[in-house]
Amino acid sequence: MRSNVKKLKNCRHAIEVNLPPEKVKQAFDEVYQDIGRYANVPGFRIGKAPRDLLELHYSKTAKEEVLKKLIPETYEKILGEHKLDPIGYPDISDVKLDINEGLYYKASIEIRPEIHLKNYKGLKLKRKNKELGQEDVDKELEYLRELHSHNVPKNDSETKERVLPKLDDDFAKGLGFENLEKLKAAVTENLKLKLEEDARVDMEMQIIDRLLDNMDFEVPESLVNSEKERLVKEAEMRIKYIEALQKKEKARDPSAPASPQDHQENSLNFLDDKDKRELEENAYKQAVRQVKAFFILDKIADTEKIYLKHEELDKYIEEMAARYKKTREEIKDYLEKGHGLNELAVNLRNKKVVEFLIKEAKIE
Repeated sequence: MRSNVKKLKNCRHAIEVNLPPEKVKQAFDEVYQDIGRYANVPGFRIGKAPRDLLELHYSKTAKEEVLKKLIPETYEKILGEHKLDPIGYPDISDVKLDINEGLYYKASIEIRPEIHLKNYKGLKLKRKNKELGQEDVDKELEYLRELHSHNVPKNDSETKERVLPKLDDDFAKGLGFENLEKLKAAVTENLKLKLEEDARVDMEMQIIDRLLDNMDFEVPESLVNSEKERLVKEAEMRIKYIEALQKKEKARDPSAPASPQDHQENSLNFLDDKDKRELEENAYKQAVRQVKAFFILDKIADTEKIYLKHEELDKYIEEMAARYKKTREEIKDYLEKGHGLNELAVNLRNKKVVEFLIKEAKIE
């Protein structure tokens, strides 16, 4: 067998394969031998038809079987010889098969990028240390009042004004708390947890930024495009969600004046070509970043032997079940549709990698 592998850009490789006639003839012999065992040819008992009649009646089937046998065999052999680690299935084209001339085909594949890890331990990070102030608690309490506000007629007219509830024990009890002090304590605790979570997320972003700064490499275009499409769809869903909230609010209070934010969000309905291009460009840049981060974290996980245990995945699924008031089996069945379970496992393992990098980092 002769093969030629050409490296293209963005992790794509072009492969040309030539298999000599004797190998193809051997494959046809084996296929016709198998076909002969069950072939039903008029005038002959099953398994007794001669080769020339088998070729007459089953040539199309034989050719399909030979291709199904030889293309995977030769493809796998080439991957091994050239140490290629493909992503997904190959695009096979220009297939030519003849028992006297041999087999020829082309294959286009994307492979995992080559990553040379460097400077991923001891990264310098800065921890956010924002102190929780009374104004933060007051602002959150005010937000709760606005959430539970209601509209009342103004001076017996059709005009309505928004009235906020008093910040007292009755308001706290309406939210399920014993009194106002208990509500304030719960709000304070939740804000502290949020500050801790914000600080953790910020350090994770710093980790990814440092890794991307330290390592540059090409990534498969198909993965980038797939991630870009996902990000664009997410942006479109957010726009539709905002529109739905606006319509709901307008229906609840038609007299409410439009805010500057309303005008800005409404403009999302009328994205011109320039805005759409900008949205796609930003999504593409973010997709490249996320795909690169995935491969770096994957490489670090492999190097540092960081794996996700079955019990860790099961525990997370049980937590999801409790959160959404579903059974463990229901959550697992839902995740298994569309490869969601694999995606969850990868995300949880990557989270372990990031935690490892934070432990190894130098934090100011």
